[in-house]
Amino acid sequence: MTIPQHRSDLVRQAVDRFAELERALDSLHGVALPARTAPMTDAAAPEPRDRDALDVVNHLHAWHVLLLDWITADAAGEVPAFPADGYTWRDLDRLNRDLRDRYRGEADAAVARERLRASHASALARLDAMTDAEIFSEGRAWLRGATLAEPAHECLGGHYAWALGVLR
Repeated sequence: MTIPQHRSDLVRQAVDRFAELERALDSLHGVALPARTAPMTDAAAPEPRDRDALDVVNHLHAWHVLLLDWITADAAGEVPAFPADGYTWRDLDRLNRDLRDRYRGEADAAVARERLRASHASALARLDAMTDAEIFSEGRAWLRGATLAEPAHECLGGHYAWALGVLR
């Protein structure tokens, strides 16, 4: 999935993929996710780790929180912890496990879905309030030459495509 080149396309792609994700989640067990579904294997992880639909929902929400933190810090002229405080990109598998485990004890699927919807909406609102220049301009040292569109895409539309693949 390519990174859109305009804010409106970035937002539209995220909205469209999120709608697909919602339909896929609804189809698992009606309107609400079961607290724990059958384990799934995340083939993208270097070490297999059991995942279920609730873990996927919580994982997506946790990455929305990271994205919102990056946008907030960047807007304040600060350098955000990227990808997260105490992690480098070489620690991505550990970060993903830690993010998954942050919500692992919670079994209320309805709460998890609402939390995901809210963080999705917050991320879209933040992007929608920005200009193309703010999202697509290079020069942020913390992104090492990338634009803000890249992590936004990866945490939204690109991540929803990943989730759809895992859920199927």
